Amino acid sequence: MIRNFFKTEWAKLKPMNFTDKRQYIWEYYKLHIIVFFIALGAIAYMINTMILNPPKRDYIYIAWQGVIIHSDPLEELGRELSVIIEDEDRYQVTIRSYLLTGDAQMDQALITRFFAMMHVGDVHAMIGTSVSMINAAEDSITKSVHEVLAYVRTLDPELYEYLAPRAPIMVFFAEDDTDTPTMDTMAISLHGSPLLYELGIPSEDLYLGIIANSEHYYELAKALVVMFEGFFEQEDVPGEY
Repeated sequence: MIRNFFKTEWAKLKPMNFTDKRQYIWEYYKLHIIVFFIALGAIAYMINTMILNPPKRDYIYIAWQGVIIHSDPLEELGRELSVIIEDEDRYQVTIRSYLLTGDAQMDQALITRFFAMMHVGDVHAMIGTSVSMINAAEDSITKSVHEVLAYVRTLDPELYEYLAPRAPIMVFFAEDDTDTPTMDTMAISLHGSPLLYELGIPSEDLYLGIIANSEHYYELAKALVVMFEGFFEQEDVPGEY
């Protein structure tokens, strides 16, 4: 059938000149040509994004719930923390603000995005104030940071000795048990981080917590080591603004 089709079409085209052939083909096959080039473009795009130049994946994705701050320092913080990544061509550290703006539509979009990403495991940690950390614990968004501290102890025992006493035991009413208060170490203080100080990010009331369904303990421990790099070599503890 296909052979006969091409034979018939060639018989029609053979006596025509170049202009007539071009007009005939475009008139009768323009839809096929358009669909062909769209499909070709889609295939080229897939090859480029999936094989040749795939987008970077998040080695760590951190939701920001700290003080109101411009996006530039957060982006710079992500770039500075990327030194913990072995393959920076494929992975990155992303920090995005999820502070509510007061715009109902925008805030709803932020909340929806956060919980959708958290549900599929794309949010690994959050940085926020003590209040936001307690709220996150109450809503079962975060979990104990014991595992993260254990990796810090392995990577940098001196830093562990500094951070462990400053990982507050928070008292909160868990979502699944409103009558009995829960006490656990749900966050790690970032106060005194030289890196945050250099970027102009206040750290007095700033904590790191791990998302409930995340297992990025080792990655977050490495990030903490970078945040406090040089801390014990200075005379004064930064963080006073």
